[in-house]
Amino acid sequence: MILALDTCLSGGGAALAHGGKVLAQALLEPGPGSSRRLLPAIQEVMTQAGASPKDLTGLAVTIGPGFFTGLRVALATAQGLALGLNLPVAGVSSLRLLAEGAPAGRRTLWVLADARRDLIYAACFDQDGGAFERREADMAITPERLRPMLEPPALLLGPGARLLGPEDLAPGLELAPESLGQPSPGLLALLGARRLAQGKGLAPHQLRPRYCRPSEAEVRFGLPLDDYRLVQ
Repeated sequence: MILALDTCLSGGGAALAHGGKVLAQALLEPGPGSSRRLLPAIQEVMTQAGASPKDLTGLAVTIGPGFFTGLRVALATAQGLALGLNLPVAGVSSLRLLAEGAPAGRRTLWVLADARRDLIYAACFDQDGGAFERREADMAITPERLRPMLEPPALLLGPGARLLGPEDLAPGLELAPESLGQPSPGLLALLGARRLAQGKGLAPHQLRPRYCRPSEAEVRFGLPLDDYRLVQ
């Protein structure tokens, strides 16, 4: 049984999955303080599924990019649980999680999320049915620098797509419905189960946050706020 935790972007939540099925899911309302409601959400899904900590065989957690506080809360919670229960953890990119929620098709898929300070978190995938191959790694980038990278035809998915103006949307660039741009803890649990089955689980100390941009403190101390790319 896999427990999934996500507070990277707006909302998130917790979920339990087993045998390829989502057993329980608790969604967090977007807004300030949502990450503080993660522990009650965990208790809620455990109660819904009638499960106890000893039933868990692994954890899944989003590792970023995302809002710094939410990212740290989910990672610290996953690390603490994994350490206490001696469980492996699957780390999943928040942008990959959004991509996996796209409807099946054969297309170029850009996943976009708000990085604040006039930046957008972005990643690009070649989608073929339910399979995704990365074309561009997770990055934080300005809309001006992102614009020439958005080559049609492509589907733009995620909450960051709404940050683009009409001048950014060339013919052939399609905006996905907003309902497809919300992270699903249940899907995260299924992705985590798949990664753990492939032997891609990590020990708690191996989890690393994927910030893709400097923190507010780093900006104040003079680190330039430009586009940042994670090389994979």
